Amino acid sequence: MNILQKPTIWVITAIALALLACGLNILFPALVILRVNLLVIGFIIGLSGFSIACSQKLQDNTSNGVLSLTTFGLSFTLFVITNSMDASWDSLILASSVFTGVSLFIGIFVLLPLLAKKTTAICFVLFHFASIISAVTSIEPPNAPASWLATNLWAYYFRHYLTFAYLNNAYHFYSPEPGPPALLWSKIQYEDGTFRWFKIPNRTESPIQMHYQRMLSVTESTNVASSHSPDNWEEKLQRRNLAGLANQPQITPLNRSMSQSFMYKEPADYSKRMLFSYALYLTKKFTHPTNKPTINIENIKIYRVTHNIITPGDMSRGENALDPTLYYPYFMGSFDKNANLIDPNDPFLYFLLPITRNANPNEPSVLNHSLDVHAGDVKIMPEKDGGKP
Repeated sequence: MNILQKPTIWVITAIALALLACGLNILFPALVILRVNLLVIGFIIGLSGFSIACSQKLQDNTSNGVLSLTTFGLSFTLFVITNSMDASWDSLILASSVFTGVSLFIGIFVLLPLLAKKTTAICFVLFHFASIISAVTSIEPPNAPASWLATNLWAYYFRHYLTFAYLNNAYHFYSPEPGPPALLWSKIQYEDGTFRWFKIPNRTESPIQMHYQRMLSVTESTNVASSHSPDNWEEKLQRRNLAGLANQPQITPLNRSMSQSFMYKEPADYSKRMLFSYALYLTKKFTHPTNKPTINIENIKIYRVTHNIITPGDMSRGENALDPTLYYPYFMGSFDKNANLIDPNDPFLYFLLPITRNANPNEPSVLNHSLDVHAGDVKIMPEKDGGKP
């Protein structure tokens, strides 16, 4: 047999290149380009060896030992590649870690007897479809809570698989009457007093409709609510209302007749990590104001906004689907230039900042925009256009 037809030779070469890249990462971390080239070449060579082993198995019906050994070698190559990356390459590290586990599983799978292989394959198919069902049924239907079982199975068992396979957001849309979309509005404040707003998704800035839809998946990743009730709820609510009354102008206090889950939406740990990642993205994208490279970010205030969907009856009466009072903003925190949460004890953190309208039969209605007041963009004024943004 030609030496190039021996898959073990290919895998050994891949391991050697990966180990060399790992050594460079330890001894000469500045040689990033050389290290990346070694990792890419090693990965391609390892896959080539695996491909040759699979081809030989199909053509010659050789023993499973060679294929399994090659797969274990590929798994070790991927393990070394994972540990040769910089910590900031988090997405590549995640993908490489998953591929390492998959190749290790394949190496064990090919050695199993036929009955065990069939059983394992059936279990995986059942797991896959159970995860899809959990994605569909974990969404709250109108005027009713979501299934406790489906929500917990999705949160603790299926979510990670669905997220990596990018099946979460798509199957949420198959839920019965899915809820309103989540938006992210961010005010980026600079040291010189200037600021900018950045809102996603944004139809005017999306080149195509598909881009707009894909941005919704980013905002939905921050919309996973914590399953734990907040400690000292009455104290938290009182602090929030007192802080609103002390603010100038005042921020509308929350009525105790509202449900706790409506007034306060603390994200789950997963969504908090997504918020940190999003804040970090903003610090990289908007590091300085336009044409002011020496001015840095002072803070970033992020608001998760729920845009309530009007009913068909409201639509038939000509109601404005973009009326400001249909937006429910929740303060997700103020972050510094390193994307760290500045004040975990902020009295407004995770609370609703309602946008309300005071009706006056003799004068134009007055819009109380708590979000803009909180952000520092005071907007309490009579409406000239019936509330249309």
